[in-house]
Amino acid sequence: MKKSVLLLTLVMAILSAVVARAQHVYKNIPLPKNINGVNEEFSGMTIYDNRLYLEPQYGDHKETKLDGTFNLYSILTDSIGRVVDGRDTALTAYKIISVKKLNLLPDSVKANYEGFEAISIVNNTVFLSIETDDKYAYCFILKGKLDTVKGEVTIDPAHFISLRRYPSISNAGFESVTYLPKENKLLAYYEFNAMPKGGLGYLIDTSFNKAPEQIKTPFLYFRVTDIAAADNGHIYGINYFWNGDYNAYLNNDWVKSPEAAISKTIPELGSKLKADPNYLQNNPYAAIVMLENRKSKQWKYIRSFDGVKNNWEGIALYKKGALIVTDANRSSKQVCRLVYVDF
Repeated sequence: MKKSVLLLTLVMAILSAVVARAQHVYKNIPLPKNINGVNEEFSGMTIYDNRLYLEPQYGDHKETKLDGTFNLYSILTDSIGRVVDGRDTALTAYKIISVKKLNLLPDSVKANYEGFEAISIVNNTVFLSIETDDKYAYCFILKGKLDTVKGEVTIDPAHFISLRRYPSISNAGFESVTYLPKENKLLAYYEFNAMPKGGLGYLIDTSFNKAPEQIKTPFLYFRVTDIAAADNGHIYGINYFWNGDYNAYLNNDWVKSPEAAISKTIPELGSKLKADPNYLQNNPYAAIVMLENRKSKQWKYIRSFDGVKNNWEGIALYKKGALIVTDANRSSKQVCRLVYVDF
């Protein structure tokens, strides 16, 4: 009897270790050489018409801001699938999509611009979100027409949406934007959602002819760095935490050292916090989370993956999981990485 119990305990321990290890596994998809450097800072991506569109935060010339050259990149999803399935080892071909007329945006946008953070494409209209200086109360969403023949997006500089950020959190904006086809609306989530009753987001009419509708968003610790809506209404998001943000995200006017609560909410962090109460002050965390639909009150944790050196900021649903991409932040401490995670 004792041997049976011991054997069962050993089997359960092995299975637990396998599951825990599997949670951190992903399929690396090497990007083409010219766009795999840390300067790209990929902050958003989306799939449209069988192509993956990658959005850098600043483009190659950060110092020129909205007056300089800014490009998106697109890659055939079939090519990505070949790497995911093991038939190819890396991506080699991509297209450059030049974004035009950013320089014609008004001074209110240009003066506070701090980079692009999210992208959605609907009926050849490209929507791009802009994060702004922390001292400025609003972030922006632009729209432009996609011409795949010319390889261009022409921005409409006269029509854009302003979204008021709240609360004021260091380096937080509307990094998460996706399209809801049943409502024909864009859904934008603010990065910080750990106020006692959750955070704030917006529903945005794609015509930009109506004022954005402010909505409640479910409570969630850490950042929401991107979201993507599935055909069945599920909304998947990247839940990312960098330990350098501990005071900004876990020790502010709304959250005070919430390790005990996090241990219950995220059991895999509970075991780490039990062993080391300061774990979150020294380690990052990354996971895929999901809402059943946009009116759901609670996020579900789907799976975690490696957050070390990986500043995950873009998600696009693909096959039986998602593609996610890093913003390498122009730093040798980061990596530029596109990967596939399954659910």
